[in-house]
Amino acid sequence: MSTREGGRDIKKRGVGRTPLNDSRVLRNHVLLTETVPPRKTGRRGTFLLLFLSSLAIIIVISFAISVSVNQFWRETMRQEITRDLTAKARMFAAAVDTDRIHKITDIAAQEGQFAGVRATVIDVNGKVIADSEIPVASLEGEGKRPEFAAALRGQTGIESRQRNLFGIPVLYVAVPVPGGAVRLGYPLADIDIALEHARKVLLLGVAVAVAGALLISDVGSRVIQRHE
Repeated sequence: MSTREGGRDIKKRGVGRTPLNDSRVLRNHVLLTETVPPRKTGRRGTFLLLFLSSLAIIIVISFAISVSVNQFWRETMRQEITRDLTAKARMFAAAVDTDRIHKITDIAAQEGQFAGVRATVIDVNGKVIADSEIPVASLEGEGKRPEFAAALRGQTGIESRQRNLFGIPVLYVAVPVPGGAVRLGYPLADIDIALEHARKVLLLGVAVAVAGALLISDVGSRVIQRHE
């Protein structure tokens, strides 16, 4: 009786997973792992990865340069134009004060023609007595402009505002003169023209950079594929 029960116990213990079965499963898993090759990235995928990364860098750098150049150039050119226009306005004031031969209207017309600006002269009461571009009769109240008000107080008045329907800003500089003030006006369209030229140069540089990125990405993808 005990012998039969002992045999049954041995059979029960023999049923299930044995060390031999575990070793077979482990060996099959190792063989399966070794036979499955690692997934490789194709040359096209490598090329796209390299090119898109380069393109993202080019876009970020180009945007940063565009913003900084636009702000820096605009402010720098405006300051330069303001200094030049102020110097011309003072020379114009000296001519109005010292020239006893020519009429003030002729002096204003000559200054406007030679300097490429609009020249205006007012008396101490703010009445326009000469203008190189616009008839005096239509300039009632022009002497109340902020730049003229500052000049009549003995200061240099500098203002900018849009003058025509095209929205082109005009820079005005007025300086005092005995018995009134003089003013020069210069359109700031040159700044926009210069910035447009700078943007074209930047776009050309971006195009060259993109072409270079294409070439580098192609060569890089070939090298990477060769070493895989």
